Amino acid sequence: MTRLSTTICAMTFQGNASNGLQQDAFFFVDDYYQEALGITPVHRCDDAFCVAVSDGVSQSDFSQVASLKAMKTVKQLWQTYLDNPNQSAVMDISKIYEKVATLPKRYYGASATLALVYRPLAKASETNSIVVMKHIGDSRVYHFSANTKTWRCLTRDHNLLNQLIDEKAGNENRPVDFSEYNQDGMASPMYALTDCLIADSDLDSNPMPAYDSQTLKVSSGDCLVVCTDGVHDLVLCDEWQGIDKHTDLQAWLKQLRKQIYASKGRAYDNATAILVRFDEH
Repeated sequence: MTRLSTTICAMTFQGNASNGLQQDAFFFVDDYYQEALGITPVHRCDDAFCVAVSDGVSQSDFSQVASLKAMKTVKQLWQTYLDNPNQSAVMDISKIYEKVATLPKRYYGASATLALVYRPLAKASETNSIVVMKHIGDSRVYHFSANTKTWRCLTRDHNLLNQLIDEKAGNENRPVDFSEYNQDGMASPMYALTDCLIADSDLDSNPMPAYDSQTLKVSSGDCLVVCTDGVHDLVLCDEWQGIDKHTDLQAWLKQLRKQIYASKGRAYDNATAILVRFDEH
């Protein structure tokens, strides 16, 4: 039976954000970070792992508080799971929502997205090729297939555009093809978020946001990228480099950063990307 190890590296930078703030935060293996510029050492995990990103929505100058609180809570939940792997709810999104919603009143209105990926603990006799993805808002998870050598997005943004696509398909009594989601080049109001984590303890006006959860079976040579919109808005995934077992993950992320700065948007937003590669153990 094949066991997969993971090699993980993360990059974050403030970019040319007009508010001069770094409102992205991320969780990397065992701790959370919110840095103006940085790239992590490459880390290897042979068993369970967790990574996550959170993008503070720029309408509030306090949204970096919301994104950081989300990542602090991810750390707490992941440690709780490692201490007690038999619990029924793993990485409970409602717990992250509650922590952000109950931030002090001076932060009310601060909001953030979330995308997290984890691989649960597996017994030595079990395969460890299943990963779980959960997300809210427009932070995304991408998959690179070792077979097709192509990148594809796995997550549907929670925004007005995709909501209208769902409604149109419902009116036509048909399922939505995933390729219809996350379209580029639309008017900016169409990308307004319909769901995110918001600081406001009035839970009647700030109910639990919708979120998506899915599993993916990965193979040796496959990769994932978990990122904020400062990455995927400016450099589409079909412009990302491929990856193989010889790829330097730090160098790959540095090249992506160069592409973001060279793009038409010139790094107008904070950007965070976590790269995960799966290799036969």
